[in-house]
Amino acid sequence: MNKILKPVIFISLLLIGVAVACNLPSGTITETPILTAVPTETVTPLADAPTEAIALATATPEYAPFCDPNAVSAVSCEIPIAKESSSFCTKKTPYNLLFTNKGVTFESLTEGFTCSDAGVKDGQSMVTCTGPMASTFAVKVCDPSCGIPSVQSGITQCPQDYYFDSAQGCCSTELQGTPQNCVVLKLKTTTCVVNCRDYSTKSACSKNSNACYWDELNSECQVKK
Repeated sequence: MNKILKPVIFISLLLIGVAVACNLPSGTITETPILTAVPTETVTPLADAPTEAIALATATPEYAPFCDPNAVSAVSCEIPIAKESSSFCTKKTPYNLLFTNKGVTFESLTEGFTCSDAGVKDGQSMVTCTGPMASTFAVKVCDPSCGIPSVQSGITQCPQDYYFDSAQGCCSTELQGTPQNCVVLKLKTTTCVVNCRDYSTKSACSKNSNACYWDELNSECQVKK
């Protein structure tokens, strides 16, 4: 029996030794981490979206119709009566006397000249105008009883080099001149009698240049002719 137990005990001890040997730590093993290269992603910026040319809707300008160059105006007015009667001086102030038909309006178109109502004579209105001596000026006389009606037009814009004609309601290449119910007179004042020779210096003569002028050749002040 002892012969049988000895092998069994030996085998048991051997197994125990093997088991213990397997469970004992063989030492601390430090694992070195393996670095894995992560590929860097290249971020490609998005291309700017192409700017689309947005065509602004430009409205075509509306123009008034063009005038017919062969058209004859249906409105006809008689030119007002206006004529010069005389030119004279009062207290060395020059005047021009005009005769016009009644009811007209008048205005001076030249700076420095004025016109005023001078009453009625022989059924005609009288107008006197005054200003600097020996000078030309213009007076416009109109008959308001014959007004040129304007054509009502919703569109008064005209293209370049054209002008809107309110009488016809259309675009014309011609500027509107003096209305048909007006007339323009070009007049000249007279030189009132003054003794220009009394002005012995050029500066004094120049102060009365409307009636006098300085004669450089003779060095004297003379009356304008």
